[in-house]
Amino acid sequence: MAFLKESNPILMPFSKAVKIEKLDSQTYRANLSESYLIGLVPNGGYVGSCLLRAAMDHLAPRGQPHPMTAHFEYFTRTEAGPAIIVIEDVKSGRQFSTLHLTLYQSALLPHAPWISPGASRREVAAYITMNNLPAETGLSLPTGWALPHPPPATPDFAALRADSDPSWTAFRHMAGSPIAHLVCLKNLQYFVPRRGHPQLGVFDLWIRMASGEGFTTEALGFVADCLPYPVEAYRPAAGEEGGPFAHGDVFWYPTVVMNVEVKRALPEAGVEWLRMRIQPKVIQGGRFDLEVVIFDEAGRVVALSQHVNLIVGLERNTAKRGGSHI
Repeated sequence: MAFLKESNPILMPFSKAVKIEKLDSQTYRANLSESYLIGLVPNGGYVGSCLLRAAMDHLAPRGQPHPMTAHFEYFTRTEAGPAIIVIEDVKSGRQFSTLHLTLYQSALLPHAPWISPGASRREVAAYITMNNLPAETGLSLPTGWALPHPPPATPDFAALRADSDPSWTAFRHMAGSPIAHLVCLKNLQYFVPRRGHPQLGVFDLWIRMASGEGFTTEALGFVADCLPYPVEAYRPAAGEEGGPFAHGDVFWYPTVVMNVEVKRALPEAGVEWLRMRIQPKVIQGGRFDLEVVIFDEAGRVVALSQHVNLIVGLERNTAKRGGSHI
């Protein structure tokens, strides 16, 4: 599959967007891409993928190249442009190791210590536990777990690429929604059941990279946060009265906390397709949870994710900086 032109910022290959430069033994530099913006703020899962990539680069020489669990805390808004990632080795073990990562922006320096104390913004922090997933040994047991309201059968992927599969069809990015234009949404192709979703606010999806790249393990941060929009399923049609909010209301759904547990490392060459189930349990008081289950083509669970997201006006996304994004 050929890459689309890299000169198109909307379709920058993901591997380029998460490229990390090592500055010293504990410090790495990222460049947060405009291709993954929601309004003026990079998608939180994409930023998480940059941190995952840094952790993978940091511990690959020690034979622990795979994230097993990751916990992300988003303190304030990030922005497109340079970022410094500082890594602390919290625990170094033979089976797994734990890292604490902090991402900084603003007032960055071209030399050590790379950040300006008191001036650089600490925007995201993460605890990531690393190991070698394919080398795991120990007891494995079947649980019998399955999704409630299972989605349609696995599609014919050749037909899906042409949007001619009988059970799945291309998702039109919530046509008519004020957020349908968001740059971040253009980086993936989404496919949903032709018969519709099992219940309001729940999404079943097949996804692939619009650039033609495959999904690799570090992409799971972005994948877990690639469609955090259950509120949009409740958006009333234009002219409809009595809905929970007005058709023209424009929201931003900033991620406050995201957890990702990786069950299966993806191949270094990547996989073309992943399937997802996205579901909130409670939407209340301007806040919602989100459960995300990610599967491979064979139906095996690749990763589990849980979120806490806010529901705020889009003006909070574009407001002048100075303090927290919440």
